[in-house]
Amino acid sequence: MTPTIRKLVVVGGGSAGWMAAAAMKRVFGDLLDVTLVESEAIGTVGVGEATIPAIRLFNTLLGLDEDEFLAATEGSIKLGIEFVDWTRIGHRYLHAFGEVGLPVGRLSFHQYWLRAFEDGDGSDLWDHSLNARAARLNRFDRPEATDRGRIGPLVWAYHFDAGLYAKYLRGWCEARGVRRVQGQVVEVIQGAPDDRVTGVRLEHGDVVEGDLFIDCSGFRGLMIEGALKAGYDDWTEWLPADRAVAVPCASVSPLTPYTRSTARESGWQWR
Repeated sequence: MTPTIRKLVVVGGGSAGWMAAAAMKRVFGDLLDVTLVESEAIGTVGVGEATIPAIRLFNTLLGLDEDEFLAATEGSIKLGIEFVDWTRIGHRYLHAFGEVGLPVGRLSFHQYWLRAFEDGDGSDLWDHSLNARAARLNRFDRPEATDRGRIGPLVWAYHFDAGLYAKYLRGWCEARGVRRVQGQVVEVIQGAPDDRVTGVRLEHGDVVEGDLFIDCSGFRGLMIEGALKAGYDDWTEWLPADRAVAVPCASVSPLTPYTRSTARESGWQWR
């Protein structure tokens, strides 16, 4: 018989931990007792985050007010990603979110664009993307202000401070009964017969028990690797870049509603 899950423990804070706690609490409500364990002595890998539109689905699931969320996380709108110098020095390619054009009958727009291109039409495919055109003009508006019968609505994501996002979600969680336990995990407790995780012991001796654990301890992988030895697939052969450096920069105006990825000799630079 499958045991009933009543107590969920999220090990690790940051944006990953608080997103996990928030999602589980939102979906299961009072059916699930959610506890998050984090240590202020352990830093998080928190930099400016450039998201994709799926983040809006997550925020909508939680019922977050977009304006409040943007203010709390010092966020901005993102309509796509511009790639600079990847094909060749001086080349720019803007990959926008959302659909390109509108379907014509039962065929996608790009089918007609390809036929027109073969017939000598020199228009760029992205000229038919509302997101791309808005991004190039540094413009944005919510879809309620667009005529959906003539052109598809804008599709967007965000740039925001990941540390502030975690703080914002912590407030959301605690207001709904999620319990936060401060302390560094020194031992992962496993039980018979299958060595499943049953609890974590903290530095001050307290044990936090649970029926289900989510490991958000970052690169340390306290449970998934440290205790359960799940293994690690090394992708160095395909992903040679092995480090990232986050640095502040001067404020740049105008504020662009897209992420920029610039190719460099030994990697790439995000803005």
